[in-house]
Amino acid sequence: MKIAFWSEERKAGTTFNTAVVACASALMYPLCVAVVSGSYQNRDLERHFLTEKGRSVLAEDCESWKEISLAAEQQEYFAFGGLDALLSRIGKEKLTEEMIKANMRQIIKDRLYCLPGSARMEQEWWREAQSFERLVQVINDVEDCFDVVFIDCGNKKDDFPQKMLREADICVLNMRQESELIGAYYRNPPRLRGKTFFLMGSYFKENLYTRENLERIYRIDKDMLGAVPYHPQLQAASQIGRTEGEIEEHVGKSIKGKNIFFEQELSRTVRLILKRSGVIA
Repeated sequence: MKIAFWSEERKAGTTFNTAVVACASALMYPLCVAVVSGSYQNRDLERHFLTEKGRSVLAEDCESWKEISLAAEQQEYFAFGGLDALLSRIGKEKLTEEMIKANMRQIIKDRLYCLPGSARMEQEWWREAQSFERLVQVINDVEDCFDVVFIDCGNKKDDFPQKMLREADICVLNMRQESELIGAYYRNPPRLRGKTFFLMGSYFKENLYTRENLERIYRIDKDMLGAVPYHPQLQAASQIGRTEGEIEEHVGKSIKGKNIFFEQELSRTVRLILKRSGVIA
């Protein structure tokens, strides 16, 4: 099951929303979740999930793969785990679940994994015609190992992210609450193969464009619209790679005061996205 996050505009918080919803999904439900970037060279997503010592995102708990260094065929670089290591093995052997998870960072034990992006320069991708074919195969193999894969496509409009959007079972369209494009999103949403869900990030319930107002103005089904409320502590935690730690403080806890609204909206949003995709009943 693929769930792709994308926005037609910049600064809609798409990567942040992907990380937050993926973390909450793994904490709220008995699921094994993967989170990957829909861009072949973007490392922004994994920065939400650094280790305590600030190392890059990589599965340090799998000793057999910890120090692996694979020379990619016809390339002058070495793949130290992550996407590059998996790409170098496509066409040589079948990617097993053990191999895939060994090259991912385990964020929440047995529940949430992140696939580190490629370290190659952008021109290296376009120099080899089969790069993107192998990348598609890696994503498909990752999907086979998890209950659900969240794909961060940012606001990219190039071929590979758009392919991920077309192939996704559900596309989460991210928007800023105050965006002038908000009406256009509802009137003429992009035509995609999968189901659509609308998500507002950095959400304030006091603003003009509340969920209730949008449902009324555009007559949108309330089950197709969610929000991730603005949360300064979570924003700060994400900047130092501790997104999952902050989310864990809210999900399933007896929250009081101003954080009740955040927990209620996030829990509702996660439930609706997973339900619309068919991951939960």
